[in-house]
Amino acid sequence: MEFKLSPLEIPSDQPFRFDRLNRVEPVTTLVSLIQSLSGPYVIAVDSPWGTGKTTFLGFLRAVLESSGLACLYFDAWKTDFSSDPLIAFLGELNDNLPNDTKDNARFNQFFGNAKRIASVLARRAIPVAGKIATAGILDLDDFTEQTISKFVGTQLNDVVDSYTAEKKLIQTFRENLFAALDSIDSSQINRNLIIIVDELDRCKPTYAIQLLERIKHLFDLENVIFIVALDKQQLGVSLGAVYGAGIDADEYLRRFFDLEYSLPKADPSEFTKCLYERFGFDEFFDTRTHSELRHEKQHLLETFIALSQLLGLSLRAREQCFARIRIALLMTKENHFLYPILVSTLAMLKVANPSLYRGFAFGSTTAREVIDFLASKPGGSELLNNDFGAIIETYLIMSKSSPHEDAAELAEYRALASDSSIAYEPRARSTKILEIMNHISLRNRPQLHYVVSKLELAAQFER
Repeated sequence: MEFKLSPLEIPSDQPFRFDRLNRVEPVTTLVSLIQSLSGPYVIAVDSPWGTGKTTFLGFLRAVLESSGLACLYFDAWKTDFSSDPLIAFLGELNDNLPNDTKDNARFNQFFGNAKRIASVLARRAIPVAGKIATAGILDLDDFTEQTISKFVGTQLNDVVDSYTAEKKLIQTFRENLFAALDSIDSSQINRNLIIIVDELDRCKPTYAIQLLERIKHLFDLENVIFIVALDKQQLGVSLGAVYGAGIDADEYLRRFFDLEYSLPKADPSEFTKCLYERFGFDEFFDTRTHSELRHEKQHLLETFIALSQLLGLSLRAREQCFARIRIALLMTKENHFLYPILVSTLAMLKVANPSLYRGFAFGSTTAREVIDFLASKPGGSELLNNDFGAIIETYLIMSKSSPHEDAAELAEYRALASDSSIAYEPRARSTKILEIMNHISLRNRPQLHYVVSKLELAAQFER
């Protein structure tokens, strides 16, 4: 069994071979749009953090490349140690272009010029830029590092001259970068160059905003299309941190993107089954042949699917929960009870509401308080009022009581079940919970400490 999943394999000849999130339609729709566009164009792929954007971009890139379009992938988060995203972006661009560009004299000339200009822009060395501009040495052959260093320390007193100088440098940068990309063999570029920017929402706020501004102002080039994956809501928070809480984030971001595409939500049932397979849980359950253990796999899957959807856990959070449950499986002997309903419920509660989890696991928080939290979620009351919801509640109640001393909540349920003066629904629910309790053998009674100790051990593996 796996403890941590590696990135999903995306074969170039069968991109969707391992797709369990039904991404074929959204990917092919977006590819058709991209094929009809002429750059410059910027598309935002919007979805909350941890909902599978990186995997979606992997599918998208594979299909685009199979159709003959050149794609460059830029992981923004891995480069946010850089002082300026412009330098990191050019470095990644240089590393990911076709190998034979290193022998292309025309490419090297123009790309080298672009990098030297970028070094000035990245340092915000506008006085230097102004002196260079007024000296009339922006010709490609004369623009060198020696020329730049010659003017370091000079000042421009005229802000208009400073603005004009920066504008000239930006224009010259674009011309050189476009000439460099245009010099690559047309059969490799095939009309448009697609640049995919991922993990923007994991970057430092200042870096993320600066990267967007660089794309907008410096890479607005003919035949270049950007695909930028982001969490727009989180990016709005970053904008507030940089420019103040009063900024209109939607309006600000709208100027960067020509089109915003919202990633469809993944099917929670299919994703859970995918995690089950990829983590190799069958290896564990196939050895558990005792009659009292035969329903554990079903109970684990049903609980996880129902509660992960109710709690609105991201795909990444669900994967984290599965990794913790995987440790719990490892620590469970072949002939010992797993208590899958309690394990799954607490693993997700630990992610969704850590303080409530700690109170229930180590303090005086009752099962009723956990149930009230679940009921407060959209669709929570409907889930808890059905038979499976009653099973979850029963396991939570019994885990907080001992075989010889029932929890105070049990007395309340017995009183409700026998009180003919109250409404039918609470009486029926109380009766249902008591019936479930009677069907749970003394040996199979859920043990809170036993389950919590395994989940806490799993947390140690993450440090």
